[in-house]
Amino acid sequence: MSRPHRPQGFTLIEVLVALTLLALLSLISWRGLDAMQQGGERLDARAQDTLSIVHALSQLERDVLLHAGADVLPPAAPPPAGLASSAQDHPGLALPGIAWSPDTGLRILRAAGEGRWQALHWYLKDGVLYRAAGPAGFAVAPAEARAPVPVVERVADWTVRFWRPGLGWVAAGQTQGIPSTADAYTGVEITIRRQGADEVMPYRKVVVLG
Repeated sequence: MSRPHRPQGFTLIEVLVALTLLALLSLISWRGLDAMQQGGERLDARAQDTLSIVHALSQLERDVLLHAGADVLPPAAPPPAGLASSAQDHPGLALPGIAWSPDTGLRILRAAGEGRWQALHWYLKDGVLYRAAGPAGFAVAPAEARAPVPVVERVADWTVRFWRPGLGWVAAGQTQGIPSTADAYTGVEITIRRQGADEVMPYRKVVVLG
């Protein structure tokens, strides 16, 4: 006589082992997804930081390229909107329409279109790089730049140097005996050093003066 057929199934131990494996797989998958999300958030933050630097340097380049030349500023006229008249009269470095000092920042008299002029002031305060712009007007000495707008945060410091043919890059404090004429300098170097998570990252822009 044959034995009756017994239905086959999982034992309690097998079920417990399967549940344990599923729990481990779920935990590993969750940690992997969490790491991917955190990594994506860090990449997005870095991309936004880089984009803000790129926008700031692009705006600085445009402002510098539109600076007023010696043909606009009378040689004997007083400096417009706080611009220094010469490197010897200013603790930094001055060009026609451009003045730089590590203490006060970068001041630019730039063309605003349709024959109008505008005073700009780039400066660093409490780790934030600001851009202030005055109202555009037809006067060569327009109103002082006001209403500053924060452009870049977490800035450790920034520097501006000017290229003098035959001498190389000239920084503030190195201008004694160098004439501040329209053709004395042919380039501007702007370096922004931003504080990162572990180190200070430098970003550099070179503008060729026409």
